[in-house]
Amino acid sequence: MKRIVMIMMAVVGFGQLAQAQLRTYTANEEDSMACVQNLSLYIEYFKQDNFKDAYPGWTKAASICPKSTESLWINGIKLVSELIDIEENAERKSRLIDTLFWAYDQRIEHFGKEGYVLGRKGSDMLKYLDDPKHAFETLDKSFELQGNEMEAGASIYYYKAAYDMYRKKQTDKALLIEVYDKLSDAVDYNIANQSDERMKTAYSTALANINKMFVTVADCPDLIENFTPKFESNPSDEALLRKILKALEKRDCTEEQLYLDAAEALFKISPDATAAYAIANGYAKKDNLSKAYEYYMNSADQAEDDAMKTKSLTKAANTALILGNYIKAKALAQQLLAMNPNNGEAYIIIGNAYVKGRKDCGSNECESRAAFWAAVDMFQKAKAVDGSVAGNAQKLINTYSAQFPKKEDCFFHGINEGTTYTFDCWIGGTTSVRTRDN
Repeated sequence: MKRIVMIMMAVVGFGQLAQAQLRTYTANEEDSMACVQNLSLYIEYFKQDNFKDAYPGWTKAASICPKSTESLWINGIKLVSELIDIEENAERKSRLIDTLFWAYDQRIEHFGKEGYVLGRKGSDMLKYLDDPKHAFETLDKSFELQGNEMEAGASIYYYKAAYDMYRKKQTDKALLIEVYDKLSDAVDYNIANQSDERMKTAYSTALANINKMFVTVADCPDLIENFTPKFESNPSDEALLRKILKALEKRDCTEEQLYLDAAEALFKISPDATAAYAIANGYAKKDNLSKAYEYYMNSADQAEDDAMKTKSLTKAANTALILGNYIKAKALAQQLLAMNPNNGEAYIIIGNAYVKGRKDCGSNECESRAAFWAAVDMFQKAKAVDGSVAGNAQKLINTYSAQFPKKEDCFFHGINEGTTYTFDCWIGGTTSVRTRDN
């Protein structure tokens, strides 16, 4: 009884405020009053998440005054979706699904926002119907209308619709690559330009999910086959070159000649950090490490943000290690630490440089292994400041602690456990003496 009284009070209150306005959207005064009553009835139940009791009032209001308010359709879509999810009878579930898509169409018809609403509709089509082709057509239309404004969730479903079509043999890989090209650009745009951190995170999650699907189907030969004729036709198209590089990097196809060709073409047009980094990757994959190092340094010098500079310097330092230039590797790692003292990878690079360049330090059996002390010091710092490298750092600590000099070898030269040791070679600085028994 209390609930009935509450609803009736809401009907009266809502009616007094809105009946005159709703008359605009109904044929006569009787329909106007019926609209007010059913809007009031359904909304009270809806607010309580009582979707079953809200449904009859909503359907009547939707029938009598579909133009009354956009929230009628926003709420109705949520309401019907909730009912679909709990309905166990197949026939009733099917009718509710039909009603859901009717509600989406009605919202577009009466309140517009076609691109946005089609994104929501296409996502639910993929969720509730075993028809990825139809869902893809709807989401493709949404993307055509929205572009960069497509929601993060709809972006995932858009690519998944293409992916499901491919699995059902309704399309080929070319479509997956084509959709990836344009969709990843739109998602990247939002990651770079969203001011709301929650939205930025949503788009980052979307890109991660899209990439997971992309890498399972797009092999290097497929990408080469798709992009080679486009590159040959438009070798000076900057947007195309960046797409080629991005797609090949995602699939780890940087050893392909097309990757290096596209990188060099981009560098001629726009010799920026990104282009230099891509060229470096191409040379690295072809084992031309001196060229790779040159372009990684070029990228680092041109980088306009810390993320790009960090990425380029890290690659350059690791390449210097492989080339045997341990002093340079250490210097580059120290640059990284000047930018971010908690960069564990930089400490690991320095530790590896000490290990690989130890032959230039020490004149006896104890001192020749002293570099392992300094290296383990660096690995321990890496573990302490950067959890992302802690596992690798611990493995290195275990490996090189086993390479410490024997106690007897150090004792013979007057070097005792726990004392301070000073390096007089390129390593420099001091460390603590540690030995092993055998």
